[in-house]
Amino acid sequence: MMGEQTLIDATEKSLWSQCLDSLRTKISDSALNTWFSALEVLESTSDEMVIGVPNGFVLEYVLHHYRAIIESTLESLLGNPIRVTFTVTTRGPHLELFQADARNPDARNDFGGFPASDVPWVKTRGPVRVEVTVPLNVNYTFDNFVIGDCNQLAHAACMAVAEAPNQNNFNPLILYGGTGMGKTHLVQAIAHFCIENETVRKVVYRTSEEFTREYIEFVQKNKDSRTFYQVYKDTDILLIDDIQFLAGKQSTQEEFFNIFSILHSLNKQIVITSDRPPSEIKGLHTRLLSRFDTGLLADLQPPNLETRLAILQKKSEGDGDGFITGDVLTYVASQVTSNIRELEGTLIKLSAYASFTHMAVNVDIAKQILGDTIRNVNQPVTIKRILDSVASEYSTTVSLMTSQTRKKNVAEPRQIAMYMARQLTDNSLHTIGLAFGRDYSTVIHSVKKVEQTLERDLDLKKQVDRLMQAFA
Repeated sequence: MMGEQTLIDATEKSLWSQCLDSLRTKISDSALNTWFSALEVLESTSDEMVIGVPNGFVLEYVLHHYRAIIESTLESLLGNPIRVTFTVTTRGPHLELFQADARNPDARNDFGGFPASDVPWVKTRGPVRVEVTVPLNVNYTFDNFVIGDCNQLAHAACMAVAEAPNQNNFNPLILYGGTGMGKTHLVQAIAHFCIENETVRKVVYRTSEEFTREYIEFVQKNKDSRTFYQVYKDTDILLIDDIQFLAGKQSTQEEFFNIFSILHSLNKQIVITSDRPPSEIKGLHTRLLSRFDTGLLADLQPPNLETRLAILQKKSEGDGDGFITGDVLTYVASQVTSNIRELEGTLIKLSAYASFTHMAVNVDIAKQILGDTIRNVNQPVTIKRILDSVASEYSTTVSLMTSQTRKKNVAEPRQIAMYMARQLTDNSLHTIGLAFGRDYSTVIHSVKKVEQTLERDLDLKKQVDRLMQAFA
């Protein structure tokens, strides 16, 4: 019981309703629908409010992302400070019943803040069917994934989805983040878990490019796209990697929307990855974006030093010869800061050297081996670097590409460089235009033209992909 007299239910509801109305001006509708729709006031006094949440996952997220704004909003409504306490009212898969005070965010367990499950997942009857267009990486499992502050939310959501598909509030679950942050690892880990533990009967994993190719081949064979959805009708969990590659492909998007809608209406689990928030993907239909807003968006950020070191230690566990010392791992973790993929690539390079020479790698040797690699990895992507790269590829000069000439041998690489600048940097259209001596409308035109050309010119697509990969 609280020390103060409890307010009557009507007052509690009125205060919470006023709080939500005020929060609508500060928090997006999708966030309110995702996180606040399941909250309820359990008890309230003049200086404390207890809010019920459905599970520990929601508790953890609301506690760390919204508690401060809830308290400040309530204080502005009441005229005095008010303490908010969250408590879990029901159990959920992978989420243990527990209570945490909003003023004690460190009240968490040893699993990175997300409680381990004491509720076993439910196995289906019969063998699990798996449909993949690219082989699943055997190393992309939850056991091999290193959890840090940069990916904690995404990992916990994926675990909840894998243990109990269709029994959570994360549908669709959308993972987004830059290249090499672990999105594909997590989405394939879901597939591995579902297969091993038989939590579903049919798992379908697709890259968006493979989905597009599958749709085109279906239409060519059947001359009718209206029945394409039947390919996915028995799917229990649909995993789509790199949704951004559907941008601009209107017919393919229509079919994906149909499949998405059907599976979602049947309460089938959908997990999608993207290299950026869906709302920032140019060329995605608004109908798709509105459906994405109904689920959970979880981002994966670049790992901090501690997480990078943990990743390297995890990856080097199999090095029984001890050729790579802890000092070397610390050095690499401090130098390679861009993404996980580069970390792993650097470790592979050092391991190869140690294997070929049968010599232990110390920090001095590592500096010699990785000198150029580390400088290139950590160099930020800028418009100048893109211009230099494209100019070299097309045997032209930066001065020509930024001049007013409209010659085809200059105009084409200029447009490609604008496209890459839009894809690889956070610069605005106006800033990109200034770098090329153009206005923003020219940048828009160039980006659209390149996108359209890439859809039909596979040779150009390979060339542009190679150029962009150099900055990944």
